[in-house]
This record gives sequence, C-alpha cells and structure tokens, in this order.
Amino acid sequence: MVIESLLRIPRTRIGVLIGKKGEVKSEIESIAGVAIRINSEDGSVYISSTSRTPDPTFVWKARDIVKAIGRGFSAEKAFLLLDDDVFLETIELGGSKNNIKRLKSRIIGEKGKARKMIEDGTEVFLSIFGNQVSIIGEVLAIKNAREAITQLIHGSKHGTVYRYLEQLRFKSKQEPLRIWKNNYLEES
Repeated sequence: MVIESLLRIPRTRIGVLIGKKGEVKSEIESIAGVAIRINSEDGSVYISSTSRTPDPTFVWKARDIVKAIGRGFSAEKAFLLLDDDVFLETIELGGSKNNIKRLKSRIIGEKGKARKMIEDGTEVFLSIFGNQVSIIGEVLAIKNAREAITQLIHGSKHGTVYRYLEQLRFKSKQEPLRIWKNNYLEES
C-alpha cells in the first residue's frame, strides 16, 4: 500500500527544500525512505512511500519537514521534526496587510528581542513568514510559546510577556529540584 501526501509551499522556498546540489531533498528521501517530486512552477510537493519506508508515519514526518521548510525554517531546524517528541504548529495572523505587519513586528520585537525571549524561554524555534508564525518544539514548549505569542497578538505589553516567560523558566528550573527533594524525603 502506497501512502501519499501532497502539499504546496511558496515557490521562494523550493530552493531551500532542494538544497545545494539536491542535498536536502535527498536527505529527506534517504532518512524517511520516501520519494519526493517537486513542481517548482506552482510549489507543489508530492511525497510517497516506497519499499524503503520503514514506517508509514515517515511519510507524515517528511511532509512536516517539507511544511516547516515552506514556512521559513532552515532545513537543519526542520529535521528536528524527525524526533517523535517534536512537532510543528502554525498560528495564522489575520486582518489587513498593515495589521499582519504590526503583529509580526510585535512578535519579533525590537532587534528581535521578543522572538529571542520566546525561543529561549520556551525552548522552541520560531519562524515568522508570510501571515503565519510557526513553532517547532515539544508539546508543552509549543503550548507555552503559543500562549506568549497570543498575549502579544492580543495587545499585552512586552514586559508582561517577558515576566510570563521568566516565570516559566523559573518553574522549569524548580521542577527537577522538587522531584529530587520528593525522592530524597521518601528514602529518609
């Protein structure tokens, strides 16, 4: 049984998907055991399983890698999606072109500060491309990043979002200590 997936990516991202001398496309095909056909005129990408596909889910992993590259991620970051615990999520920015531009500016922040704070505070990677913000990370990290981005979209001050991110960072540092402390007290 052949498993197939068809998607479109912006034509401006086809070169990244193919890579220098076809290296990125070949690497996806090799790792996932899939065949990829690219129509550079309309940006359509056809992915199908082959006799080398180790597991049917690899077609969807390849699709997510292609989708991530299409949404502005480097191939290196997109390949993180091969890990079973790493996912891609996209947030659509709505409204007029001016509104989308304003929202993107809020999410990026002055000299990229807001974007960096979100990435560092939640341990995700962000791509702000077109009218979308895409996130690569683990489930809880994506949830936290989505919350920070949503706060910015809804007009929260950057300082408020930074405090939220600092609280997340503090909690994540406290969790291993709490587990150690609970285990230590149980042994005593």
